[in-house]
Amino acid sequence: MKKLCFILLFCMMSLLGIQCEAQVSFLRGKTDVDTIVVGQPFDYQLSLTIPKDYFVEWKQFGDTLSKSIDVINVEEVKTTAINNSDNVIMTQNLTLTSFDTGYVYVPEIAVTYSKSLKDSVRYTLRTDEQELYVTTVAVDTTEAFRPIKGVMRQGLTAKEVFPWIAIVIIIAGVVYLIIYLKKHKKMKDVVVEEKKKPTIPAIVTARTKLAEMKDNEVWNTTLTKDYYTDLTDIAREYLEGQFEIDAIEMTTDEIMEAVGRLNISDLTRSKLQDTLTTADLVKFAKANPSAEQNKQSFSDINNFVEDSYIYFQEEEKKKEEESK
Repeated sequence: MKKLCFILLFCMMSLLGIQCEAQVSFLRGKTDVDTIVVGQPFDYQLSLTIPKDYFVEWKQFGDTLSKSIDVINVEEVKTTAINNSDNVIMTQNLTLTSFDTGYVYVPEIAVTYSKSLKDSVRYTLRTDEQELYVTTVAVDTTEAFRPIKGVMRQGLTAKEVFPWIAIVIIIAGVVYLIIYLKKHKKMKDVVVEEKKKPTIPAIVTARTKLAEMKDNEVWNTTLTKDYYTDLTDIAREYLEGQFEIDAIEMTTDEIMEAVGRLNISDLTRSKLQDTLTTADLVKFAKANPSAEQNKQSFSDINNFVEDSYIYFQEEEKKKEEESK
């Protein structure tokens, strides 16, 4: 007898535990109306009561809930804490409508949850189906037919306004022409000598920028990509200004091919190629050279500029001797 009582007590506690588990979460769906006119929007609210630490997977809505119910708008899920409770209330508002008439039904909507994101056990709650009556637009047949009204004027048309716009444009054009001619005549009466700004030699510009980088010791930087971009831009601008090589628009291989035609020494060319290759690895392969490598790249570009300029001076000297 005592054993039977223990068994009954265990069963009652198990049932109570199951019931408590089932009451942990609660889902409800409700509308704000029970009758609408065809095509009229109405609100539908999903309300979920659930422990705050649970993971909830909300339904992703499309354009329709069913063949009779269309979805106009879906708002974000809002969470509200419940005072003195470990539960929260999660709500989601939907704007729906229907273009059918008669009785239509907002179908069941399912929400899946689990005790945690990593928990493989999933539970599903469903709302009750909601009945809604959709009416057509009422027509009062007791009213007498009214006469058809004539065409009402809705303001000026484009055809009417266009001639006035054209007149304004013509007048503005004539005024502009008069002002332009007067100003042009004054400019002819006064002779202004334009002074050409002296062109700064490419070697001077390159040396100035490299000296600034050296003073700031920019090779000690975490912005490696910006450092190599600035360094190689100096070399590209120098090549374009000093040797008329369109290096700014060229790839590394194209630059080296063009520099190869200058008959500069292999050692000088290799300094340029090493830095351009390292810059490509930093930009496109996300390489991260050390500060020493950065400093070496600076030294290589600086040496390339100076060595290639010596070559340039020698070539110019040869041309002068040949022209004599």
